[in-house]
Amino acid sequence: MSEGPECQMAHTAKTMTHEIPKTAYTIRLMNQDGEEVGVLDFNGPGLAFEGNAELSAIVFMDWVGKAFKQRLDAEYARGLKDGKAA
Repeated sequence: MSEGPECQMAHTAKTMTHEIPKTAYTIRLMNQDGEEVGVLDFNGPGLAFEGNAELSAIVFMDWVGKAFKQRLDAEYARGLKDGKAA
């Protein structure tokens, strides 16, 4: 095997930079027709809201209520199942 200059390849160093995209901390509130009724924006120094406050509050609280009920139902079912197994 030869290790002379004919076997050498030129090497060029390249620098690569990559910027991680900033996460958007935004909650969009949609009505039953799929129309946006409000936006909660956490990207600035504080919370900003834009939209129909009254309707957005109803949509948000309805979502929270449903999510909380699902969690309670799941925990109840798990506890009931564990209780029957004991």
